[in-house]
Amino acid sequence: MMPFSLAPTALFELLARIYGFIFACSVISFAHPRLRRAEARPIRQAINSWWPPALAGGLCVALGAWAALGVFALTSGWTLREYLRTQGAERDPRLDALAYLVVPLHFGAIATGNARLVSGLWLFWTFGILTLASLRLGGDRPIARAARLQLGVVWTVFSLGHVPWFFFHGPLPGPSGAAGFVLLLLLSVMTSDAGQYVTGKALGRHRLAPTLSPRKTWEGLLGGMAISALVAGLAAPSITPFTHAQGALLGAALSGLGLLGDLTVSGLKREVGLKDLGTALPGQGGLLDRCDSLILTAPLFFTAVQAWFG
Repeated sequence: MMPFSLAPTALFELLARIYGFIFACSVISFAHPRLRRAEARPIRQAINSWWPPALAGGLCVALGAWAALGVFALTSGWTLREYLRTQGAERDPRLDALAYLVVPLHFGAIATGNARLVSGLWLFWTFGILTLASLRLGGDRPIARAARLQLGVVWTVFSLGHVPWFFFHGPLPGPSGAAGFVLLLLLSVMTSDAGQYVTGKALGRHRLAPTLSPRKTWEGLLGGMAISALVAGLAAPSITPFTHAQGALLGAALSGLGLLGDLTVSGLKREVGLKDLGTALPGQGGLLDRCDSLILTAPLFFTAVQAWFG
């Protein structure tokens, strides 16, 4: 069993800077005369909506493997619930129950640290049991129903499960071990999202994907990539084996991948006619709306790190 351990001092120092910055932004959002106006409420909500994910991410990094496993198991269950609510009339409570069972099965397998068990159990339950159960229930399009359910499980359980998987898969190099890689991942996607929002609001002129997400702009994307690259480049050497240049390249790459995840969830919302997938974060939607940047970044960054440091 993996022992409980606190994070190295460098991680706590970086977390303190992150929370200090968010706190300063929150104070400004309530103290600045223009931001106190009613029409500025979405901006205040956008700023303060970063507290829940920042605190949850900090808990994972500071307390390590078991905290990360618990936080992301809960996050997966919550986001899966939000996804299932989009399935409409074809939704079946018996299939929902089987989908929810993926969460304890998958995260329990991760806790063993056995990669074969994780992949084998995942494939067997998600693409075997769920498909057979949908066929057994019948209906007009059982395979299509199963495929939509499997997509939701991939997004919310498989992808997000890669964050705690950093801690359990095996030792990683660097001054902070697995916690440093997790913090770099979370910091990159959070600063990218914030940077895209700010630069898109201030400079956005050219729409990036008007059909999927009309508010996304090329200026916002480039601004988010630049800010993520800057922050990741500065932070990487103190918490990972990466140099400043490598950290900056990773930050920019994770920013771009995060946007692709965002657009996939935007496509789902447009298809089912929803603006947000939930109300967990006032003014910003559901938890899946906030975690969409991890759909591609978490598994791909995990795979890249394992290949790099093997």
